[in-house]
Amino acid sequence: MQQATDTLEMKPGPHSAVEQGSCLRSHEAVGVFLVFHEQGILFGYRHPQSSATACLLSLFQMTNETLNIWTHLLPFWFFSWRFVSTLQMTDILHDSYSWPLLVYMGASCLFPLASSCAHTFSSMSRNARHICYFLDYGAVNLFSLGCAIAYSAYVFPDTLVSTTFHDYYLTLAVLNTIISIWLSCYSRFGLAAGEAGSFALGEVLYQAERHVSSRRKSMFWGMALANQSQLSSCVFLFAGESAENEATLYHQKHVAVTLLASFFYSAHLPERLAPGRFDYIGHSHQLFHVCVILATHMQMEAILLDKTLRKEWLLTHGRPLLFAQIAGAMLLCLIFSLSNIVYFSAALYRIPEPELHKKET
Repeated sequence: MQQATDTLEMKPGPHSAVEQGSCLRSHEAVGVFLVFHEQGILFGYRHPQSSATACLLSLFQMTNETLNIWTHLLPFWFFSWRFVSTLQMTDILHDSYSWPLLVYMGASCLFPLASSCAHTFSSMSRNARHICYFLDYGAVNLFSLGCAIAYSAYVFPDTLVSTTFHDYYLTLAVLNTIISIWLSCYSRFGLAAGEAGSFALGEVLYQAERHVSSRRKSMFWGMALANQSQLSSCVFLFAGESAENEATLYHQKHVAVTLLASFFYSAHLPERLAPGRFDYIGHSHQLFHVCVILATHMQMEAILLDKTLRKEWLLTHGRPLLFAQIAGAMLLCLIFSLSNIVYFSAALYRIPEPELHKKET
């Protein structure tokens, strides 16, 4: 591994981390390679100690992260344009009916930006990689809360509006967000500590990650998507007269594409079937990114339609969310998320360097 090289090609061999379960026994950076290696991806890895400048320049080089970055960076600008356009047409101080929409649209800008930044700067070091994805997890879960706020305001089926479930839905969404953020960061920290052999539970997670990582990731993404997917299902099961409108088709497409995104995220297909052939274009994480953006676009269209077409009915029969409820929920989860990220990020630097002899197989 040459220090001047920004892109690594990890070729199968006796000293490669490409082969499942193998280690770079003769290389002092073995832990770094294990952290950076993705199943079925053999080539196109950036240097594991890249500078910030090199990371930024990699946006214009062909690595296995390039399309991961651009598939969320470009949609960030698109969602930002839609958010700003909506802001310009809204009387923010007096139109309280639009507040949940603005929170949702702001959150829809946050998660693709956090994701593209995480993929851009994750090759600066092993700890930087974990911290980048701590931030990514936080943004995803805040987006999930933004979805819950918008769903509570505009998407709830007629039969569930103003029920006990509706009254406590936002509280449940806050709890789901807090639990999901903590579990996501704790799991990643456990893997980092387990790799170094300094945390017994982490050691178990580390070993399990090499065999069942897709199931772990599916669980946490499932929790993050729970707020939006469970209510989308309710739209089909309990839809009333006001909820049966043009938005229903968008809700159905959103659920279908969300499930497809979860499949790609979990299955590591197609690269698992043909290692090395989809390293730069077409691997599962790129397809996952595309599906997530398409799902978000369809969800946004559905929410905008519900907000417009159901406005009169909802204002008559529902109880609009108060500013204190919306701001309190977002602020609480933001504070918890940042505190969680700071705590686990600081804890990373207390983990000793990996003990290489414990990782030999």
